[in-house]
Amino acid sequence: MNPKKHRSLIMAIFTIFIAQVACGQQDTRVRLDGYSMEPNYPAGTIFTIEAVPLSELERGDLVLVELDGVQIIKRLIGLPNETVYIYDGKLFINGELLVEPYEVIPPLYTLEEIKLDKDMYFILGDNRPDSKDSHSFGPIKGSNIKGRAIP
Repeated sequence: MNPKKHRSLIMAIFTIFIAQVACGQQDTRVRLDGYSMEPNYPAGTIFTIEAVPLSELERGDLVLVELDGVQIIKRLIGLPNETVYIYDGKLFINGELLVEPYEVIPPLYTLEEIKLDKDMYFILGDNRPDSKDSHSFGPIKGSNIKGRAIP
């Protein structure tokens, strides 16, 4: 390739990269490891991560969370200032049974009432008995949520 074409190609690639960054079109993909999101998402499922403000996230969204340098995909369950507990395999938010339209494997544990602070979130895997999530390590800060995960 002659130097002029080489320089043009480099400039074109650089321009596309800058345009993607400026438009927020960076495509981040994450591969799900483990079985914590079964039966809905088996190990190996690829998720695209969409950067969104926390205020746009809703209960039931799948989110990418980073804790101690490890990235995990979980379901957003409890929002700031809510109370969460699990009794007899059922999940309650502010004393109301949470009806989850997606399939979950019910937990085999009980979780005493947790009151979330103003910047705290509660996340769970869909495979509740086989998931390391907020039931084991507690609520997470909003800054740990890196984006919405889209399968």
